[in-house]
This record gives sequence, structure tokens and C-alpha cells, in this order.
Amino acid sequence: MQQQVSSDAEVLHHLYVSYFKQVYYYAFSIAKDRELAQDAVQETFLKAYRHIELLEQLEQKEAWLKTVSRHVIIDMYRKQRREMCVYSGSRDAFLGDTDVERTVVDQHFLRELLSSLNPINRQSLLLVYEYGLTYEQLADRQKTSISAVKSRIHRAKQKLRGVALQMERNMGV
Repeated sequence: MQQQVSSDAEVLHHLYVSYFKQVYYYAFSIAKDRELAQDAVQETFLKAYRHIELLEQLEQKEAWLKTVSRHVIIDMYRKQRREMCVYSGSRDAFLGDTDVERTVVDQHFLRELLSSLNPINRQSLLLVYEYGLTYEQLADRQKTSISAVKSRIHRAKQKLRGVALQMERNMGV
């Protein structure tokens, strides 16, 4: 039994060393988020370990790993969406049922969130998500590099997550 565990761990280590970069870059190309891609890769190799016997027999190990990572990312997005629906539903139940109240509260909540950002990050976020500019178009408009735009968007998202969580805690939701 110990021999099998050691062998499985060695096989997984070899797979990880051989395919980590390819799986990570593939996951990142789908997710467009470094942390989500890292989580997806971790979950992918965990699934690989659970199915190590099947994986050892496959010819196209990289293709299998990439397919699993794509499914993991899709599952993560679905989970996030469900969590957002649960949050939205609990917030609506807490705040009342009328559409007018809900709209006013949502606008206030969004306005507070956006006001917490510095102006350049707020502008970047709004131009990409509200007005549909690509990172390249935004970089041209702001006279900066694409990597700077990506950093601004990433920082803005992180800040919004933190502020939203803090606002939830303060509201007692």
C-alpha cells in the first residue's frame, strides 16, 4: 500500500512538473484572473491525483488536464454566481420587496462602492465594464500600457471586494 501511495505521488509530481505551466496559462486564458487560474490549477491537479490510474493510461495527458481545468473554472464561475444570487436574495429579503426600494438601495450601494476607488481606477473599471472598452482601447485612451490597465482593473476589483465585504459586515447581512 505504501509503495502505491509513493508511486502515485511520484506520478503526480512528474505530471505537475511537466504540465503546470501549460495548464496554468490555459486556465488564465479562460479566467483572465490570476487567483482564479491558480485555484483552478490546484483543483485540476487534485482531481488528477484522484484519477491517477486513468491518467497514467492516457496518451494525451495535457489535453485531459486542460479539459479538467476548463470544467473547474466553469464550476467556479457557477458557484460564484450562485453565491451572488444567495447574497442578492438575502439582501432583498432584509431590505424589503418593492422594486423602487431595491433600485434605490442598489444604486446607493454601487455609488458607495465606486466612491471608495481612486479616480483612475474607477474610470478604468467603468470604461471596461460599463462602456465595454477593451484593455487595448483603454490603454490608448489613458496613454498607458496594457499591463498598467490590467493592474488598475485588478486593484479596483480587489478594493471593491474588500469594501463590499466591509459594508455587508456593517449592515449585519
